[in-house]
Amino acid sequence: MKPYLYLTLSLVFLFTSCNTGQKSEEQGKSPEAVLKTKWTDQVDPEHVLPEYPRPIQQREKWMNLNGYWQVDTSPKKDIPFGTDLSDTILVPFAVESYLSGVMEKTDDLLYRKTFTVPEDWRGDEVLLNFEGVDYHATIYINTQKVGEHKGAFDHFSFNISEYLTTGQQEVMVKVHDASNDGLQPVGKQVKEPEGIFYTSTTGIWQTVWMEPVKSNHIETFKIEPDIDQGLVDFIGQTTEGDGMIKLVLKDGNQTIAEAEGTAGEHIKINVPEAKLWTPEQPFLYDLEVQLVNDDTITDEFSSYVAMRKISLGKDENNDTRILLNNEPYFQVGVLDQGYWPDGLMTPPTEEAYIWDIETFKKMGFNLLRKHAKTESQRWYYLCDKMGMLVWQDMPQVYPHEDFEERLTSEDKQQFEKELEAMIDDLYNYPSIVIWVVFNEGWGQYDTERLTHWVEEMDGTRLVSNASGWTDHNVGDIIDMHSYPGPDIYPVEEERATVLGEFGGLGLALPGHLWQEENWGYREMTDTLEFKNSYTELWDKVWQMKHDKAASAVVYTQVSDVEGEVNGLVTYDREIIKLPIDFFRDIHTDNMISPVSISYDHAIFQDKEKVTLTNRKGEAIYYTLDGSEPTQSSNKYTSPIWVDATSVLKARSIVGDEKSKVVQKRFEKVDSLNPPQSKLSENFEKGLKYAYYHGQWDNLPDFSELESLETGITGTVDLSKATRDSNYGLTFDGYVRLEKDGIYTFHVTSDDGSKLWIADKMVIDHDGHHAMETKTIDLPLQKGYHKFSLQYFQAGGGLGLDVKIVGPDGKDLSKDNYTHQ
Repeated sequence: MKPYLYLTLSLVFLFTSCNTGQKSEEQGKSPEAVLKTKWTDQVDPEHVLPEYPRPIQQREKWMNLNGYWQVDTSPKKDIPFGTDLSDTILVPFAVESYLSGVMEKTDDLLYRKTFTVPEDWRGDEVLLNFEGVDYHATIYINTQKVGEHKGAFDHFSFNISEYLTTGQQEVMVKVHDASNDGLQPVGKQVKEPEGIFYTSTTGIWQTVWMEPVKSNHIETFKIEPDIDQGLVDFIGQTTEGDGMIKLVLKDGNQTIAEAEGTAGEHIKINVPEAKLWTPEQPFLYDLEVQLVNDDTITDEFSSYVAMRKISLGKDENNDTRILLNNEPYFQVGVLDQGYWPDGLMTPPTEEAYIWDIETFKKMGFNLLRKHAKTESQRWYYLCDKMGMLVWQDMPQVYPHEDFEERLTSEDKQQFEKELEAMIDDLYNYPSIVIWVVFNEGWGQYDTERLTHWVEEMDGTRLVSNASGWTDHNVGDIIDMHSYPGPDIYPVEEERATVLGEFGGLGLALPGHLWQEENWGYREMTDTLEFKNSYTELWDKVWQMKHDKAASAVVYTQVSDVEGEVNGLVTYDREIIKLPIDFFRDIHTDNMISPVSISYDHAIFQDKEKVTLTNRKGEAIYYTLDGSEPTQSSNKYTSPIWVDATSVLKARSIVGDEKSKVVQKRFEKVDSLNPPQSKLSENFEKGLKYAYYHGQWDNLPDFSELESLETGITGTVDLSKATRDSNYGLTFDGYVRLEKDGIYTFHVTSDDGSKLWIADKMVIDHDGHHAMETKTIDLPLQKGYHKFSLQYFQAGGGLGLDVKIVGPDGKDLSKDNYTHQ
């Protein structure tokens, strides 16, 4: 089933404007909807997304140009100025969407609309604003070219005053969109949607509007709160570089402070006894701004300020944590793709936005990771107002196999132009606390330089260099993706550790699906399995927060999207897959906390020290004989020394309330496995590798295949691969161990992998899956141990990482590989 959406006849026939042109029977029937939302039929073609589009800088006068426009989906080379176009589209819905009324796929579009400038704008300059056009837009007013803009995710404006005439005006917008054929930032859009990639968005997809301004007005400004100094720093740039800026900060009707200064200079506003902004108490101060030139007000608008600070710091255990307002604040997040079955990347109404934020806030989430796209500025305002932290991704380039070969200096310049524009657009919205430069290596280049550049552009927020497993040791956080997980990288001295994606439990609910074939990272058979699996994941999250100093987690995801059914709500937002109260209890840590079992190794030679903890300090009871712990069992008071093979079970108990039982088997070994070769024998550094091309669902028998390349490599990674999908790698040699003891092998891969030590398969991680880790402890003598690892990559995400941790805790996976 193709992922198309359709507009009903009743909606199309509502409009009667002579400047848009009506759909006739000869132009074809209106298509039918596959899936709607509760807001689909609430869309009023005469008042489409009528809210003021830039709430951080709200001027009194403006005109919304949303509604019916004429459109040509197969435009000719010559632009037919002054002539009706062949079809009609409802702006700002993309041409592929149901709500557009067109629902076609095309690389090129031509829009036309006529309008009249209000009489009371006479003498003012007129700005034509586009909140989002995908991708290359050329604007014409009254047959004259005004300008061009490239970029799908940032707003742009043109001063159209010199092109206006008396009476009726004509605006035409020519759009070209190569989508994922090119190297432009697209996020999750593709021409042929499947898996984690969705229907493309072409053309106008956010509000189009106009506003009158004086020749000298405030063009850009930045608001920076400083809770430590109790002040707000405001700097505004004007079109003519001069003027006096006057500021009034208010708490409701009460004036808190006033300040003034010249354009282009920092203006400080003192905020005594500031009310701090948090998700729990999202207080916003109102800010009134005026620009005065020669005692005349030439610009004024309303804005707002949140006194909040995001930073890194140490907790009571001296671990690096993300701080909100100078205190550790655990961010409970959910991945927000921002797609709708009726409007694709555009919500049908603002009420849809509100429902999403409000519902997930009720579930106990305090963070939305806006993934691979931006939203209208209204969405960020709602997060500010309703109290929701935001991680903002830079939308990525589609991960072409030959990306590195195709990437040009012009492509880099364009990507960086759009990255800078995104930050400039959204700089003043306080809900945003982290910029994410890259996601999972897609379109990744010059990571260190770009991360430092973003840090220079915005010193008030944290920066993630790469969400996923392509970390370059820069920025403020180290971010793992683990499906289903949860897992996390070790916290660092100067970087916090977060889990940027996990979960992905897929539950398909008939009657609320976009297509018949669906998928999840882990497919659930029914609601009960989903509930149990979800509970288990979050039990581990809270253990991870305590044991591994996690600062944030992000569950995948808000809603189902097209064929992806990993959402906590269905794509149409009709069904919340589990009760809201259940989600809130899981996410806000109100339940009896489960026990976390901490140890170095599950196998040992003499004895093993085991520590039991829970997150709220409830009494812990345990057994070592495999029986269920009760209040009559051993009560945990200090670390346990296990000196025999045992099955440890433990649970928290408070009165009649009990946590679920956790258990771990510990095995005592009498001997260590000998090496295949002694340390005195001659070896050369590195592993032998072989590289193959092929399309597999599981690891093939590589001995029967002909390799494309062989050689020696010092590490186990994917650097020898020449493309991003359908290939395999093998690594063979020895790992050198300098002492007897227990060694832990970690293999993380996307897709399948297997590890052999001394010709015995010890880790089987085969098949299609996301980036996941499997671990095993092995008792090994010093010497050279035969090592063999096989890996294959199908499509989509990719990655391979191996860590070998010795008895002393050191990572031996970098310089200890050899071959003969």
